[in-house]
Amino acid sequence: MKNLRKIFNNPVDLADSMVVVSIVLAFLYWGLESLLNVFSPGEINFYRQIFGPHVNEIWGRIIVLCLFLIFGSHVQFTINERKKAEQALKESEEKYRTILESIEEGYYEVDFESNFKFVNDSLSHILDYPKNEILKVNYQQFMDEKNAHIVAENFNACRRSGQPVKAFDCEFSRDGLALFIEASVSLLKDSTDKPIGYRGIIRDRTEKKKLEMNLMESYRELQEARSATILGLAKLAEYRDEGTGSHLERIREYAKRLAEEMAKLPKYSHYITQEYIDDIFQSSILHDIGKVGVPDAILLKPGKLAAEEFEVIKRHTILGGDAIQAIESRIKGRSFLLMGKEIAYNHHEKWDGSGYPRGIRGEEIPLSARIVALADVYDALTTKRFYKEAYTHEKSKQIIVSLKGHHFDPEVVDAFLILENEFKRIHDERLKEEIELIAQPAHAVQV
Repeated sequence: MKNLRKIFNNPVDLADSMVVVSIVLAFLYWGLESLLNVFSPGEINFYRQIFGPHVNEIWGRIIVLCLFLIFGSHVQFTINERKKAEQALKESEEKYRTILESIEEGYYEVDFESNFKFVNDSLSHILDYPKNEILKVNYQQFMDEKNAHIVAENFNACRRSGQPVKAFDCEFSRDGLALFIEASVSLLKDSTDKPIGYRGIIRDRTEKKKLEMNLMESYRELQEARSATILGLAKLAEYRDEGTGSHLERIREYAKRLAEEMAKLPKYSHYITQEYIDDIFQSSILHDIGKVGVPDAILLKPGKLAAEEFEVIKRHTILGGDAIQAIESRIKGRSFLLMGKEIAYNHHEKWDGSGYPRGIRGEEIPLSARIVALADVYDALTTKRFYKEAYTHEKSKQIIVSLKGHHFDPEVVDAFLILENEFKRIHDERLKEEIELIAQPAHAVQV
């Protein structure tokens, strides 16, 4: 019973079943007539009495007629079902188009020659171009050569792989103004599943991009203001000891170049990132900030320091590190002050363990402090101080090489030797700037 209900509930199955039943009935009839003719051919005459002498022809025609009626009804039913399917498909396509027209994102369809085949109202609005006119133009009309190449690369990648490209960025031009666009693309196919073009979504990210650019500019200005403030604070300590202006600028440039060179070593390739290089550039100038806690009588003493006086000088590493740690503890998240603290505490430690304040050795010393240690000594050697004259670059290099493996990390010394011409250039350029600044009339230098 369940099978019969299933058949009667489905018109297609019912029509197919009727065809099968009619064929079975025809075979049963022919078989029955043949049996009757064989066993009692003389007695079967009531057919002829009813239908006449040509009864066999009548039955054949009746059967053929029934078959035609059954097959005809099935064909008619199939045609009707196909019409219904086509109507449903048409309604679905209209609904699909309605949805495309109602979305905020721009929708496009183009052929392989880049000509628009369909766009929705949103895309027309984004491009500020009449919808009926867009279908007469090529999309490359709305972008420069660089961005046309970006779009073509993504379209070709989609065609080669057959896979959609979910998002890529490019720029369109509207009335001479740049539109920042995020686009996607997938293959457009016909009813036989043959690719005939591309289709995708376009989102106007211009306002978002402007906000991001403004935010980045604000962040850059904040970083510059922060760097200037930190440099100014560091100079307060440095001026008490140096009396010149560019020691800190040289130190951070030396440290940055050394870090960039050491990043080429396999052991540091993942450790020394761009963020690390930026941090050491910012934080290296804080290495001697603890000198603000050293009395002038000791800090500015021109002669040789007594043992107890040198112990006071050595305390500037602890004073500086503690001061930075106090500031860092109030800052949420990671900051470059973490490296500044490492450098302040450890930039007078030595590779062989003979340094201060803790006497640690080798790679127990943070890499940042090992880098700044060499930068600081090179600058001290090549710069005139109130207690010494400046050494030449060659003389300073010889001293640093002689201290390789004792005072300095051998790998840092090797990086210095690769960069020695760069060190000399930085030193000479900064020294020239100092001389020119000093030579200016007093009224020209204002704060």
